[in-house]
Amino acid sequence: ELMSHVRATKARAFQGTLAWITDHDITVPAEHAPHELYWEFAVRRAEDLGYKLVRFSNVRPADAPRLERRLRAQGIQGIIIQQFKAAFHLLDWRFNWQYFAAIHNGSCQTTLNLDSVDADDIGNCVQVFTQLTALGRSRIGICTTRDIEIATSYSLSTAWQRFRLLNPQVQDVPSCLLPDLGPASARITARWLKKNRVDAVASQVRGMKELLESTGHRVPADLSLAYQGVNPHGQNSGIWQREDIIASAAIESVIASVEQGRFGLPAVPRVTLIAGAWHPGKTCSPARDST
Repeated sequence: ELMSHVRATKARAFQGTLAWITDHDITVPAEHAPHELYWEFAVRRAEDLGYKLVRFSNVRPADAPRLERRLRAQGIQGIIIQQFKAAFHLLDWRFNWQYFAAIHNGSCQTTLNLDSVDADDIGNCVQVFTQLTALGRSRIGICTTRDIEIATSYSLSTAWQRFRLLNPQVQDVPSCLLPDLGPASARITARWLKKNRVDAVASQVRGMKELLESTGHRVPADLSLAYQGVNPHGQNSGIWQREDIIASAAIESVIASVEQGRFGLPAVPRVTLIAGAWHPGKTCSPARDST
């Protein structure tokens, strides 16, 4: 009943203020652009439901005590923590959680402590492999950095295993997990591409196209490249994670918690996963023998 009330189209009177806490540094263009994919829709949905949304950017766990004082002074009870640069460690946040209804979005929680609204990373990565296969690519390989694969809960690796179980005829190409995107990693990648005759790469690393092209391969003429998450207005092929729906769902969820009086750490955290949609982009093309 509450969620029906929250989602009602009828305009609501002012209900209160919510906090959007992000580790994006919005003064940096590379971080501002992906953040805006969420922010615009979060503000709009909050306003629809009678709430003002206040943004706190470039926040780190060490900022938690000072931030908590500000939130409590402003009477803010509902918070959305959007963290992408590192995994979320609850103990790093010296917060008195009992005063807040909190939703998490972003990089994985090392232990599930907070309610979460996020992209369905595993399902989205399966979509990547499915689309590459539909383009006639038969030797698909994962190329990413080890740190990013760990921070995203091994989403590409896990999805690849699921995809292979569903499609056992697909060639099992070993993954290329790099320490970084430096010159040594480019040489490792070149050897991996040649040894495994890779014709399509799945990644979630900015700069992967440049790394692949530094090995002498053309994208997409020689290699298709698809990303786990892309800007729907950009050139890269991959999954549009539907940040608009994620942002709206996070706002709805935290408002429901505030209005139900569900404050503090939940006994059983709730996880809402949003499926993405394929964005064709320009870094993928059909295999020559499939056109």
